[in-house]
Amino acid sequence: MAGLLLALAIFLVSFIAVAVGLILHLGQGPIGLLLLLGSWGCMLAAGAAAVRVYRRRRPESAISTGMGARLGIVSGLLGFLFYSVPQALRLALFHSGAAIRDTMQKAVEQAATQSPDPRAQEMMRNFMSPGALAAIFTFLVVLFFLVFLVFSSLGGVIGAAIWGDKHSS
Repeated sequence: MAGLLLALAIFLVSFIAVAVGLILHLGQGPIGLLLLLGSWGCMLAAGAAAVRVYRRRRPESAISTGMGARLGIVSGLLGFLFYSVPQALRLALFHSGAAIRDTMQKAVEQAATQSPDPRAQEMMRNFMSPGALAAIFTFLVVLFFLVFLVFSSLGGVIGAAIWGDKHSS
């Protein structure tokens, strides 16, 4: 349940951050920061919520910080799945891959023009090969997965410290 709530909360935070950014006329940087901080907060809250739900369903069980971390990891894993599968479907169904590739290409070209070194410019152009783009995208998905697990686990530890058995460790 906490994983599903996590995915829904991150979708909601995305809309809120963009809306606040547009209302306050913020640039892409501040909106991105709002998204990042909001997502991290959701992940922490999901880990803590997993501990709280477990505590309500099993009030007699001792919840150590290690158990809280494991509950947080499960909520992070489920949250990642509930969040990433719809995102992958959106990319596939709406053919958004080309727009993402174009945005990445513009960023790489801009970085290449800022460097006077021809080797750096060549290296930047190599980043735009299909294999390099696939590797970068895979790296980002794995990194995103790990962030989900780490922050949800930390939330589980926090939840265990708040609602867990004070005598277990």
